[in-house]
Amino acid sequence: MAIPSSLTDEYGPLLTATARNLQPRIADNITKGNKYLAFMDAKGRLRFEDGGERVQIALMHAQNTTADIVDGYDQIDTTPQGGFTSAFFDWRQIVVSVSISRKEERQNSGKHKLLNLFQMKMDQAEASAKELLNNCLVSGRITSGATGNLGQFDARVGKLNTSAKGPDPIPALIDSTPARSVSIGNINGATYSFWRNNATDSAATTFAGYKQDLNGMYNDCAKGVGGNPDLMLGDQVAWEQYFNSLQSQERFATTEQSIFDVLQGAGAESLKFRGAHFIWDEVVPDVKTNADVVDGIGTVTLSTVNFINSSAMEVIVDRESNWDMSPMIQPENQRARTGNMIWMGANTINNRRKCGVLMGISQSIVA
Repeated sequence: MAIPSSLTDEYGPLLTATARNLQPRIADNITKGNKYLAFMDAKGRLRFEDGGERVQIALMHAQNTTADIVDGYDQIDTTPQGGFTSAFFDWRQIVVSVSISRKEERQNSGKHKLLNLFQMKMDQAEASAKELLNNCLVSGRITSGATGNLGQFDARVGKLNTSAKGPDPIPALIDSTPARSVSIGNINGATYSFWRNNATDSAATTFAGYKQDLNGMYNDCAKGVGGNPDLMLGDQVAWEQYFNSLQSQERFATTEQSIFDVLQGAGAESLKFRGAHFIWDEVVPDVKTNADVVDGIGTVTLSTVNFINSSAMEVIVDRESNWDMSPMIQPENQRARTGNMIWMGANTINNRRKCGVLMGISQSIVA
């Protein structure tokens, strides 16, 4: 007759197989549940690569100077052209573990009861991973604390290893101080003016002034080749004030069905601002006053709206690390099984001039 633990021994492969069967759904749910990531995916700006030391992003930072107007037998300028370089972004990893003890296995003995418990644990891991990835991409962390204004936002760090960094956040890629001496993609914007985003401090006190500021930043980001911003990501108050400013005869709803479906799936209501979709996220920081919502640093007193041109940004994910699940293994010193899901990727930018941030927006505009 089989001893009781023999039933437990069969659970390791069962749990591993179950976790791996759930992995595609979990990865899809995490992508769809993150507003920024869902939008980038819908725009074809979520790309998978086969590893490598770092993520290399090609950049064009100068025009071809041979472009000219000629007539008849005029000579043509054939000067060899440069103007190309690369930005390099480090791979960053996020991991979440799932554990189940032998006691839990026995308390939920029987295949279906055990799988129900394991499903709940996987759902919990999915929700936690979704929140952490969103915090990494949308917020990051303020490095200077709440003291002063216009502080540097950087990648979030690990709890157990504070040297481990998450993906670069939007407030780092689109800096409140464009000429800050900090390297993004291994290029310093203080040294190279082509590597600076747009940034404007709002002085609006009325709806008309607010929309004028939004128009100004939109146009600044639309200058030159490469198109206009197609995503505006702000905090809740910034979105609500824009909504309240709209007249009943203005067309403001998102009409692009594919984007509408994606953003609805991510829990976002999108307003249309010219050629951009305006959404909000609860962890967008106040980059003017250094208020970091995720870590509870400072108090958000002024609103922020990021202007994103999706063709200038891209989320790169390692093909074999899109929340891939490890085997459920029992360590030597513990009667429990543990596995983990891992994500490895980078939030990248190839043209900072096509993106911008409108900050310092009053939160008391009512008319």
